[in-house]
Amino acid sequence: MSRIVYTGAPINPRWSTNQPIFVATQYRTGPVAVRQAANFGAASATAVLGLDLIMPGQQGNNVPTAIGAPWNQLLPDGPQLMFTQDNLNTWIRAHLINGRWGGAGNGWQNLVPMTAPAYANQATVEAYMDAFLAASYQYETSGQRDAWYGLYYCVQSSESPFSDAATTNKQNLYAYAPEFIRILWRAVRILKPVNVSTATAAANLGTYPMSAVAAFPVGFVMPPLPKAMNGAATLPQGKVAGGAVLGALPGNVPAAQANGFDGEIEIHQI
Repeated sequence: MSRIVYTGAPINPRWSTNQPIFVATQYRTGPVAVRQAANFGAASATAVLGLDLIMPGQQGNNVPTAIGAPWNQLLPDGPQLMFTQDNLNTWIRAHLINGRWGGAGNGWQNLVPMTAPAYANQATVEAYMDAFLAASYQYETSGQRDAWYGLYYCVQSSESPFSDAATTNKQNLYAYAPEFIRILWRAVRILKPVNVSTATAAANLGTYPMSAVAAFPVGFVMPPLPKAMNGAATLPQGKVAGGAVLGALPGNVPAAQANGFDGEIEIHQI
């Protein structure tokens, strides 16, 4: 449960509720990427994720259902096989913003084809984000707080395709998959509203003052960084990081702080 500030109860000036308020807000996706003979796969997606996603029943499903060429249909003048027919790699329609967090799965604006090992590495990062939201939820429910601690989560696809540069053309299936996705995350502090209803607070989360987190408050217990991510610029480690990506980050994404959490990593196809 989240709490909002309520000044009508002087003994306990934080109005407690068991209803979700801060689940997710500011979800947005970019256009579908332009790749060779088709517009296919997500370019970028962002969202501010909240601690109430940890509450039972708040995480969604949004399984990937998007279809079309070259995923499960042949593309005119394109590859002679589809991603679903590839015998060299197992391909998964991977969400940029996870479906459990509200990311859509019914269109390619939030989905990219990812190999199974790359998808597993992406899941490692997402599990760390879930652990952060759980820590935020624990902090929220263990005392009286005047602000929520949430997560600004941004994902961008690479401009470069998975195919080798020497063989990239409209007939190469791997030319329609990104070489990598770049994930950026920032802790954010959102000032709580005063004397409003739960419904009003939930509806207006995107308008409340949001700032970077220079340091976490006493009592906020940070989750441990997964071993695979420790000191890593890419997963798997050993890949070269820093290539060009698609889409622009929203203007209100804060700069990284030395708070022990903010960071970014690239998930490379393997």
